[in-house]
Amino acid sequence: MKKRIVFDRINDMKYISHLDTVRFLERLFKKTGIKIKHSEGFTPRPRLSFGNPVSLGDETYNELMDAEIISEKSNEELIKLLNDNSPKGFVFHEMYEVPKKSGIANDFDIMLYEVEGEGENLSSLENLLEREEIIEIREKRGKKQERNLKEKIATYKRIDNKIYLELYNISPKGLFILAEIDTKEIKVTRMGYKKSKVEID
Repeated sequence: MKKRIVFDRINDMKYISHLDTVRFLERLFKKTGIKIKHSEGFTPRPRLSFGNPVSLGDETYNELMDAEIISEKSNEELIKLLNDNSPKGFVFHEMYEVPKKSGIANDFDIMLYEVEGEGENLSSLENLLEREEIIEIREKRGKKQERNLKEKIATYKRIDNKIYLELYNISPKGLFILAEIDTKEIKVTRMGYKKSKVEID
């Protein structure tokens, strides 16, 4: 049965890469004895799928993972088993069934971010967000490509020393670069996902 698992990756665990996070979770399932379906072929791997990767050093709350689990245990029992065998920094909150064809990227198109900082950094980001257009120029295979990041911003608001962003399936990295922000001087936290009412291309 395909299940969606909600978890946090915080504290020191924010410093492990997405690939290492996947490897850790694969080992965790093996350690707990929770059986999950594997891919076919010469090198079968556990069938795990995730939302967009999180930048190294960013904490994430309400992160999502899908897995086809083979177990007679209840969702609550499985969550307890995962938490009992996890190091500090990984916290599992919830597990629920989803249709087999369901996918995180299709079910949720908005990612929630909290950006915390002081002084000029937040003001620079806020000024950028208030523009009518936010043009990002990237080079791909020797060709320059433009996109308007403003179209990827669902909502934003500033409260004191924090800016809350709702983005259509993009990382805020491009915004930080355009705002000329030193990311070492801000704290970025991904707070989860939600589904918009209107589909965005």
